[in-house]
Amino acid sequence: MNNIGYALIFMAIMVGIFILTYLGNKNTPKPEGCEDLKADCGGCHDISCGHHPAHTE
Repeated sequence: MNNIGYALIFMAIMVGIFILTYLGNKNTPKPEGCEDLKADCGGCHDISCGHHPAHTE
């Protein structure tokens, strides 16, 4: 097998690992107390934060 074959196998393994870890993370429940951060966020003056109250007004 040449170097291109090894590179394709390596990339396939890396993509497979990414997909498995993404799905595992997506299916993991949030820790207790972190279920709804938008309700408890008072704003930290960082407008670019997705949890800033300005995004829900």
